Amino acid sequence: MQKTMFRVLLGLALCATLAGCLVYSSFSFAWEAQNLDGSASLTWRSGIVLLLLAALTQWLSFWVFRRHLAIRVFVGLALFAAVSIWILNSRFAFRWEPWSPDGTFLLTWRSDVLILLILSLTQGLSFLSIRLISLRRRRFYFEIGADQQDEIR
Repeated sequence: MQKTMFRVLLGLALCATLAGCLVYSSFSFAWEAQNLDGSASLTWRSGIVLLLLAALTQWLSFWVFRRHLAIRVFVGLALFAAVSIWILNSRFAFRWEPWSPDGTFLLTWRSDVLILLILSLTQGLSFLSIRLISLRRRRFYFEIGADQQDEIR
């Protein structure tokens, strides 16, 4: 029961992260009509896409748990959320985008690249750090085991 709860929670965290990435990206939504200013309004079609995204992330969550990668993915998502919130709330937010004289800006491919870069770096850092921790733990237990065997002889 508890294992299933963690699988569902990881799927919801993945869904929220991907939905947030879509909102802050410059991807044009083909399922929504474009407004006159170039933006897209969210309608019932976006709700259906969100439900499909939730189903996909739940499947991905169960697959990640089966592969024993859940801790690594969750730590990477937490790092991604922390870094993204820090960047979006800093004074450097969206300085990479071209600004209009009236103080507005459009989201372009630069924001997409930044989101993908942050996501890949935090996931890579998570996988690498947990791998290094497990290697050190194995080496530590191996050394302790060798010392205890010497004491027994």
